[in-house]
Amino acid sequence: MKTEYLIIGGDAAGLSAAVQIKRQKPKASIQVINKGRIISYSACGMPYVLAGDIPSSEKLIHFTPETFKEKRGVSVAVGQEAVDLLPEESTVVVKDLEKNKTVRMKYEKLLIATGAEPIRLPFLENGTEGIFTFSNIEDLREVDKFLLKRQPRKIAIIGAGNIGLELAEAFYRKGKDVDLFDILEEPAALWPVMVRKAVLEKIREKGIRFHGKTAVREVLRKGDSFQLKTDEGEFETDVIFSVVGTRPSTIFCGNKLEKMKNGALLIDRQGKTSLPGIYAAGDCASVFHRILEKNVYFPLGSTANKMGRIAGMNMAGKDIAFPGIVGTQILKFFELSLAKAGLTEKEAAEEGMSVESFSALRKDKAGYFPGAEKTTAKIVVEKRSGRVLGAEAVTGGNAAQFIDPAAVTIHGRMIVRDLAWMDFAYAPPFAPVWNALISAALKSLKI
Repeated sequence: MKTEYLIIGGDAAGLSAAVQIKRQKPKASIQVINKGRIISYSACGMPYVLAGDIPSSEKLIHFTPETFKEKRGVSVAVGQEAVDLLPEESTVVVKDLEKNKTVRMKYEKLLIATGAEPIRLPFLENGTEGIFTFSNIEDLREVDKFLLKRQPRKIAIIGAGNIGLELAEAFYRKGKDVDLFDILEEPAALWPVMVRKAVLEKIREKGIRFHGKTAVREVLRKGDSFQLKTDEGEFETDVIFSVVGTRPSTIFCGNKLEKMKNGALLIDRQGKTSLPGIYAAGDCASVFHRILEKNVYFPLGSTANKMGRIAGMNMAGKDIAFPGIVGTQILKFFELSLAKAGLTEKEAAEEGMSVESFSALRKDKAGYFPGAEKTTAKIVVEKRSGRVLGAEAVTGGNAAQFIDPAAVTIHGRMIVRDLAWMDFAYAPPFAPVWNALISAALKSLKI
């Protein structure tokens, strides 16, 4: 079998690329293959289904293979896993998971958009009832079935990153007894200090038991429950979630393409890998960082969509460079909205940059308006140039209100004076005259 454009991966990056190729070359033959049977879904919404904010997993699915073919004109074959890459033959070896046989698919141009997969702890038996990762819709549906069948009371979550925190909140809201374990000292370890402190305070306020600097060493089944053996002692639980991180799904590529240390495919700003005719995008690939001016690994759904869009246009003959990211992200944790963009002080120092930081506490609306929430914003500024390199926000409102203009400032390489006098929207129900971000910038100017 041969196709002009072969795309491995039927989610954000892969389908974005397919749409762009189809727009540029309507008559081109395009084939998308996907390991799972569900395509085009929002994994970021899964914790909110679990918590009850979203009624069902069906709401997270944007296309089925049938509707994508009907509306976008591109075929998606599911249950097809890429198991080997033969670039010298312009071929991918693909395993049909239902028929348990392999076929060879030849291509003229290839996009690898295989995403990332959960890191699995060696002492956990994958597939055991009551032990879950939480990375796709199939996982969510299995969890839902288990909860309905067993009605567990005690929940153990290994990993206190974004997903672990979202799971902790979801189960707390369901009235469950939650233990949260992490090998590092604080939750949200990849976030700035200000955010980590806010998260830890909220964990304590809610009565979730956080076990920092605590490695889970062994798990034993005890009837319908489990016993966790840790550095801190032994714990009983009814269900275990292992969410200790992800890694790029690129094993099938072997050593045939250049990779980062973690396995992410190295690409240029057009999406090209180290071999001609082969592109990559999304959570399986590196991405250009505008401040650091080098490739980093920063998996995020919004970035995957952009990378796929640009890779698809370039595969179809365009010449468009991805401008890059500044590491903008936002997280909800109970009543808190937490966000960051750019570099923290520590990250800047590690890159040899001389910086200083400034913070301010204000309300997110006019102080007299009902529902106004406290907001702390912080900016990181390069001493020599005055360039804004980073920003953070913690609020009971919507942190996007503060981090998005900060991200524009950082992306545009603006200096702190630009931010201090930026013309932000003002009306009492929505924003104050002097918001926390502007106030932090004014502090840096000493005015």
